[in-house]
Amino acid sequence: RSKASALSLQLSAQLRAWPLWQSYRTVAAFSALAGEPDALEPWPQDKQIALPRVLGNVMTFHPVRSRDALVHGKFGILEPPADSNCAGSQFDLILVPGLAFDLGGGRLGRGKGYYDRFLAGAHGIRAGICFDDQIVDHVPMELHDLRMDFVVTPSAIYRCGS
Repeated sequence: RSKASALSLQLSAQLRAWPLWQSYRTVAAFSALAGEPDALEPWPQDKQIALPRVLGNVMTFHPVRSRDALVHGKFGILEPPADSNCAGSQFDLILVPGLAFDLGGGRLGRGKGYYDRFLAGAHGIRAGICFDDQIVDHVPMELHDLRMDFVVTPSAIYRCGS
């Protein structure tokens, strides 16, 4: 097992022990890229999970029951098939990937703005998902950037901001 997958299991355990996770039903999550933590390992059977699909400039979320339902989409990322229903933008919890986070809730994305655009119209508690070494002192934020409510790592869950 790679270091990333061992840390992913640790992060998953951290997430599942979190009272907010336990009380929530609907979760917008993401398919981890190589080197990103996989918060869905093992697959959470007790939640309604939605994963993103990218079409053009827009990212939409679709309900997924298991990994087996996923297909390779844009950028080679596993995503729900094209014919799946949209899950909308109201979730209990939204898990957000990033290259770096700060404890004020700042997030450094991959620069394409998919999450910024989605989060601007979405409703739910935003939790940044990352490894411990991706926490930095300060992520420069622009006005349109939305802050995370929490940041979850393999070793801790941080509440951000006020």
